[in-house]
Amino acid sequence: MAIKIVQRHSITPSHAAAESFPLLYFDMVWLHTLPTENLYFYTLKSSQSSFLDNIVPMLKHSLSIALKHFLPLASTIIFPLTSAAMPVSRYTASDSISLTIAASNACFDNLTVNHSKIADEFHQFLPEMPPEVFHSDHIEFKALAIQVTLFPNKGICVGLKHHHAICDAATLFAFLRVWASIHKSNAAEEYSIQDSLPFYGRDSVQDAKELTKSSWNLIKTKKPILSPTVSFPLNKVRATFILTNEQINKLRNSSPGPTSTFVAVSSHLWTCIASSAAAAGEAVPDNEPEYFGSPVDCRARLNPPLPETYFGNCLIFFMANSSHGIIKGRGGFTAAATAISAAIRETVGNERGILDGFENHLKDLSEYEGKRVVLIAGSTRLDPCAADYGWGRAIKYECVHTDYDGAVNLCKGRDGGVEIAMSMTKLKMDAFAHVFHQKLYISSNL
Repeated sequence: MAIKIVQRHSITPSHAAAESFPLLYFDMVWLHTLPTENLYFYTLKSSQSSFLDNIVPMLKHSLSIALKHFLPLASTIIFPLTSAAMPVSRYTASDSISLTIAASNACFDNLTVNHSKIADEFHQFLPEMPPEVFHSDHIEFKALAIQVTLFPNKGICVGLKHHHAICDAATLFAFLRVWASIHKSNAAEEYSIQDSLPFYGRDSVQDAKELTKSSWNLIKTKKPILSPTVSFPLNKVRATFILTNEQINKLRNSSPGPTSTFVAVSSHLWTCIASSAAAAGEAVPDNEPEYFGSPVDCRARLNPPLPETYFGNCLIFFMANSSHGIIKGRGGFTAAATAISAAIRETVGNERGILDGFENHLKDLSEYEGKRVVLIAGSTRLDPCAADYGWGRAIKYECVHTDYDGAVNLCKGRDGGVEIAMSMTKLKMDAFAHVFHQKLYISSNL
């Protein structure tokens, strides 16, 4: 399976002036996480010559226009090494993003199925981030890189690496939808996307407790993480599990009270991971603590609330807890749903506000290292396949960075329902798959 780099481009935003965007406390907490890595697969029957002559020029042109509206994605992130300065995203006329054009003879059909596939195979479709630049008083690194890979007469893969400190998934998906819309219209309908354009009102973000300053005081002592310290082969497989709307409704009906789609899906996931541990060769005592954590979008929950189109990060984590014996046991689903619902209420419904305790956020998350934790990436409300460049909706989405951090990606299913995407050893994946389907069969017959 070979891939060939055909072209490399530097794309500058169209008619953009220099600007700076301060990183706020919501952004800073992501400086010490790896860049996200995402792949979007589209069906497209195109020869390489037609791709290079007809599609690539418009991809470049539409990308330039889209970046004009999402300028921080083309910026350089400045991480200061002096105590007086604060981190900032800065765009100047010399800034651009790297766009790599590639071609591959890999089996497109095999890459886009849901069953287990070797995880290593997906990393070649991701772009390389430009290397960081070290100065005496600061470090500079880029926010985004893109690679578009053609599978001749089969399809296209759009691959992105983006540093989470610049924005969250909701913002990134909005950018992709705008880029795709401009491309689909041959740049003729740029102004029809006005309702999708980002809101940059940094002054509107609630910060009465000066959380930006306190967060920076915790973060500035460590350098940002810009690349994974792993080697290949990863010895993992990737697989996607689908929960249909009918299955989700049956799970919700099995819950101890009114339950959201997210809670029902998460409870099923948590119990399946715990229940499959023994078959995967893990000897876990029943009294071993089990944790389940997920980000929550805060845009509508701040005071005052922010619009959905706010550019940047606006997430806070909740963490539910129980024990291995309870979550894997006969009443595991009910226990999981109860614990997750309680953790969400405590975070979102906090009388002192959703930001209560945020200054301890970094310390709190570090306490879970080395413990049995299921961490969620994505959201059941996000639709990563929505961007249509004129080739239809994406037929497959892969959240590749879960190969490193072990998180489980949740998102809207392409054809409805919810997708659960995982990366783990084959032994663990096989054990999980067996329990996943077995528990669904039982719930459907209750």
